[in-house]
Amino acid sequence: ELLGDHNISINNLLVEWDKFPSLDKEIIRREKGRLLAVSASKDYVTKFNTGGSTGEPLGFPVMGGCDAEHQEFLFRIIGYQPGDRILAIDAAVVPDSLLKEGIFWIRKNDQDLPYGSMSLSAYYLGSESIGRYVDFLNAFKPSIIRGYPSVIGEIASHLLRSDIPLSFKMKGIELTSEAYSDYQIDSIRRAFQTRVFNQYGHSEACVFGYSVDESLLTYCSPLYGHTEILDAERRPVRPGEVGEVVVTGFFNYAMPFLRYKTGDYALYDGEENGIVRLSRIMGRTQDVVYKKNMDKVFLTAILFDTHLQAFANIIKWQIQQSTPGEMTILIVRGPDFTDRDQNEINNIFRRIAGIETTFLFVDQIPKTRSGKHKFLIQDLCAGPQSTGGLL
Repeated sequence: ELLGDHNISINNLLVEWDKFPSLDKEIIRREKGRLLAVSASKDYVTKFNTGGSTGEPLGFPVMGGCDAEHQEFLFRIIGYQPGDRILAIDAAVVPDSLLKEGIFWIRKNDQDLPYGSMSLSAYYLGSESIGRYVDFLNAFKPSIIRGYPSVIGEIASHLLRSDIPLSFKMKGIELTSEAYSDYQIDSIRRAFQTRVFNQYGHSEACVFGYSVDESLLTYCSPLYGHTEILDAERRPVRPGEVGEVVVTGFFNYAMPFLRYKTGDYALYDGEENGIVRLSRIMGRTQDVVYKKNMDKVFLTAILFDTHLQAFANIIKWQIQQSTPGEMTILIVRGPDFTDRDQNEINNIFRRIAGIETTFLFVDQIPKTRSGKHKFLIQDLCAGPQSTGGLL
């Protein structure tokens, strides 16, 4: 039906691909019923939510996937061999009983492929706990680390400032879920004395980007999805130009994402043997809020990789902070938003970060002068703030 609305023949789709409408979160929310290929009520279809780092979370059904195979592929590029230990620095929640003992890690499973056997939680990193993080690294001795550049960069800076040596050699570090700075890359390389790799993807599972060497040039797998870099007029940009990353996933059989506008921007480097290359990816963020003692809390860890159920019922939202340990959350509610959603958000900030939240329910959230929607308004001495687009 959607194709018919644009006079596109399904039998001639490849030829007329440039006529196919670009989808975004708003369209998918509105037209979800028409985009479904398999009923979301089936017990073999799972529900998933994006974290909404652009301030516009999205819920959608999922069936299928090939992320694990691609992740193993990247680990083998890094040099993985059976027996190597892979550590994930991610959004793991550690039980209170372990936290009381100064333990900030949990075992995920007995298999290192494809995501690591142990999780070192990004939630609890702070000035008082960072020493325990380093002690764990020296005890676990991972061959490969996969995690957020903000958190790995924080540990690297601590190692360099304190002149703390590591008692193990690594094959590489994979950075994922956030944009990174050149300063962080330099610090991580020097502190861990290893190679750094980039992995780029989304909860919507339409693109898997990976690097193969120190240049950190990102290659987008043509087996995972179709990647386009388009300008404001939906035309392909030329090498050396910046455009929006528009993707089509191949493996969500419940509800395919077709020409989906990610909200990320990238510097296009050309195409090689059907593989789209990106010199730089921009738009994903390292948003930070602060506890009462001014310890940082990385929103990537606390929100974007936990996939709260509340995200499915939020149209737009924005976090504002001007006082350590406190923040205000503006929310444009969807029709199914309830007190349960509010409590879920409130509880995770209070339990994990000790931050008190105040909620304001609004009809709209003001945009910046450039027409972008800022997810975080940080009035403290913060680092990068989210623009919801090109940084």
